[in-house]
Amino acid sequence: MNLPSAKTVRPGADRAEELRQLLRKRQRLLVLTHNNPDPDSLGGAVGLQEFARLAAGCESQLAITGKILRAENQAMVRELKIDMGRLDTIKLSDFDCIALVDTQPGFGHTFVPAGSAVDIVVDHHERAGDASAEVEPPFVDVRPEIGATSTIVASYLMHAGLAPSSPAATALAYGLRTDTADLSRNVSDLDIKVFEFLSLHMDRTELASIANPRLPAAYFRTLKDALGKARLYDGITLCSLGRTTSAEMVAEVADLLLRMEGVRAVFCGGLVGQSYCVSVRTEVGGDAWRLIRAGMEGEEGSCGGHGSVAGGSITLESADSRTLRRLERRLERNILKAMGVSGASAATLGEDDD
Repeated sequence: MNLPSAKTVRPGADRAEELRQLLRKRQRLLVLTHNNPDPDSLGGAVGLQEFARLAAGCESQLAITGKILRAENQAMVRELKIDMGRLDTIKLSDFDCIALVDTQPGFGHTFVPAGSAVDIVVDHHERAGDASAEVEPPFVDVRPEIGATSTIVASYLMHAGLAPSSPAATALAYGLRTDTADLSRNVSDLDIKVFEFLSLHMDRTELASIANPRLPAAYFRTLKDALGKARLYDGITLCSLGRTTSAEMVAEVADLLLRMEGVRAVFCGGLVGQSYCVSVRTEVGGDAWRLIRAGMEGEEGSCGGHGSVAGGSITLESADSRTLRRLERRLERNILKAMGVSGASAATLGEDDD
């Protein structure tokens, strides 16, 4: 059964009240995100816990799968003292309400324990055709036109007239900033209004320290290797990191390459374990969702996105070098065809273009 569209959910304060009423009937909330949560998923999760506490007196716990990988994400957890457990150590019977934040049932990078019913879904990503739930959750708020899931969650606090704590407001603000590239991409009026609301409660010093953490030498070695593998076509840059440590690194390289002069779109991938992770970025006004679907056409995987940002993963039966090369050739062929530059010769960053 497909989840209802955002249009079927009442706007503004009505959504906050609907969520408040649901939570008032529950005793303990378990908040889940996608695997290896990023700042928007962490911010949204912390914000939902804050809303549950302030609006309904409902206790909650955040549980994750995977790891906190990127240096900024680790700084966010450390500086804001975000309390989280691992899902595989959680006793599910202790909870009578489960929420998914910044993801949806059926997404490939999301694990929902077998036999567990999801009660709350809050997200801003487009849904792939096969990402559907067997049972419709009682509360669904999926708005791809909004720049960040953190924005949607913070709007509940704003519309309910609730003042978040400084750590919660800072987490929500950082999640909003990262997914909108400092309010420069996929930005709606609600994103701007919510950021102004959060500015009244967040800690700007903490926000700055999270955004600019110290980085290990290994990070720069990985980045150097990735840039050496970039292939430049007419308006599009393709990059495969080969085997890499995390999907976060794939996304970070994609973000960086989009800043190159003349680049309209970036398609970046890397093998993490048995999964080939993909990040797509386009210039403002581009359609990353269309591009990632075109690139992954015919592959067994899942993807999601909104506006100029999209991501996905493909699970490989074998992670040997030959299988990886074949996959990369198929993806490159698909993406170049979608961009209308099939057959063009690629340049590299090592070439002198003076």
